[in-house]
Amino acid sequence: MKKPAVSIIMSAYNAEEYLGQAVESILDQSYSNFEFLILDDGSADGTFEVLKRYDDPRISIYRKDNVEGLSKALNYLLG
Repeated sequence: MKKPAVSIIMSAYNAEEYLGQAVESILDQSYSNFEFLILDDGSADGTFEVLKRYDDPRISIYRKDNVEGLSKALNYLLG
């Protein structure tokens, strides 16, 4: 796979209900040279299980055990 030209970052917290729709929206874009970094920010629902269903080389999944909030989660993905 060639080096991605674009990085997309997403933090998810207890987002099980709508997460699949959000991820599919990104994956269905006509532009495909991207990496998609997703962080489960300490969710207590099935968010992580939804993320594990995706087998796409553009997706990298991260998980934190405790909630740190959106700003810290996004900064974690940038670092």
